[in-house]
Amino acid sequence: MSGLNDLESSDSWSFPPRPWTNHVRWIEIDANNPNYIFVAIEAGALVQSQDDGKNWTDRVKGGPYDTHTLRTHLKAPKRLYVAAGDGYFESFDYGKSWSSPREGLEHDYLVGLALDSANPLSVVISASLSAMQAYARGREANSVMYKKSIDSEKWEKISNGLPESKGTIITMLSSNPFNGGEFYGINNRGIFWSNDSGASWASLDIQWPKEYLLQHPFGIVVGED
Repeated sequence: MSGLNDLESSDSWSFPPRPWTNHVRWIEIDANNPNYIFVAIEAGALVQSQDDGKNWTDRVKGGPYDTHTLRTHLKAPKRLYVAAGDGYFESFDYGKSWSSPREGLEHDYLVGLALDSANPLSVVISASLSAMQAYARGREANSVMYKKSIDSEKWEKISNGLPESKGTIITMLSSNPFNGGEFYGINNRGIFWSNDSGASWASLDIQWPKEYLLQHPFGIVVGED
């Protein structure tokens, strides 16, 4: 796909642990228009195509630089939600312009993001103070989670039913597309479930070998039973 690789910003794409490289971290097909494709380069750019990948539009000023997760929502046309290494971002016009509502956020390094399938104003994210703390193995890891509800633009740190922050590798998140208010998260401590839009959580009663305590899950998908 030469149109992607020939974008002007491509010369600056650089993945910090191996700065001579870069890679695609996330691909999102718009929930409202399957011809719209959003591609996150880690690190360097969030780019998009509006014609099923034939042509590409480069990153815009003020947009996220180090996108880890991007979501769209069937009930929120044109809206993009981003958890990035450089913070939280939202766009209401398919990425032409961006805002960064961060009131209440005490952590700037974000990775996981999920949207309530019933209401796109309900958002859950996972966060850390740095990449090192987000992905470290053992007690060096340190991560938290936040939620933003339909009633407030302010982020609220959540911990009810979740493992302690210290020693927890950053959580990968997903919502249940068939049940509103239902979220799932996975980290080195287990798989966790919420049915009240992220306010409280419970650990799923499944076997969790001790070897998993030092492993970093990279994603979670929720399907229909």
